[in-house]
Amino acid sequence: MKTVFCDWGTTNLRAYLIENGEVINTFTSDKGLKSAKDLGFENVLNEIYDQLEITKDTPIKLSGMIGSKHGWKEAPYVEAPVSLDDIKDNYVLVDGSDNTQIYGGVSYLMPDGRRDVMRGEEVQIFGILKKYPDAKKICLLGTHAKWVNIANAAIDSFQTWMTGDFFNCLSGYTIFKQQISSEDFNQEAFLKGLDSAKESKSILNDTFYLRTDYLFGKVNGDEFHSYLSGFLIGNEIKGAAGDCKEVYLSGSERMVPYYKLALEYFGIKAIEILSSEATVFGMQEISQECANV
Repeated sequence: MKTVFCDWGTTNLRAYLIENGEVINTFTSDKGLKSAKDLGFENVLNEIYDQLEITKDTPIKLSGMIGSKHGWKEAPYVEAPVSLDDIKDNYVLVDGSDNTQIYGGVSYLMPDGRRDVMRGEEVQIFGILKKYPDAKKICLLGTHAKWVNIANAAIDSFQTWMTGDFFNCLSGYTIFKQQISSEDFNQEAFLKGLDSAKESKSILNDTFYLRTDYLFGKVNGDEFHSYLSGFLIGNEIKGAAGDCKEVYLSGSERMVPYYKLALEYFGIKAIEILSSEATVFGMQEISQECANV
């Protein structure tokens, strides 16, 4: 039997075609939620079927922002702590189709009364737990990184860190833009940024001193991009990792090495798993399919 698993986010989607437990084809598109709303969700879904060369009666399971309030059809949140059994049946059907399921997300009520949420990341989390059942702290990288605490094989609590957005804003829309003459990764400058993060007391105040570090020659234009990255990632790790000794790390091939380097610099072991692997394993667990990657 063939099944399609699709991680459908805000800007991109990635679909996996599974047959007899094997990933036999994949399709990646930039027609995420933003584009799909204009193009029509059904039209994008038809493109997935066409690209994977399958018929429209093939079951397709969707996760991510496609199930948000502004997505194709809203799928509800499940309140943490959340086990695998809690989310297996947490999906809605697309109107007029019994073959298209959209899975909901997870919300967490923090002790101070505020809420955190995720959509799509919960699939990856249970995929990681399939491969590493003893994992206690998971970091899912992205524009908004998720740091997740696991207890009793369930999502117990989590925090979202907007490090990617902050980096994009600071490097592209502030005076720092003038200080960047190269975006090539510079490990020495990145480590300097981590050192600055270790000493940081208030990120809003201390970020200004990255400016004076440049003005007085501590870093140059070729280094500043990596220096800023190290400073922000270091602040994230300092605030999110706590006293944990190891973190299970999943994300893009571009960002994982930077976070791994930073974690190890803070004395934390990083265990990597590809986000694509975590997604397929997670969909396997949630939908009780057999998918080997």
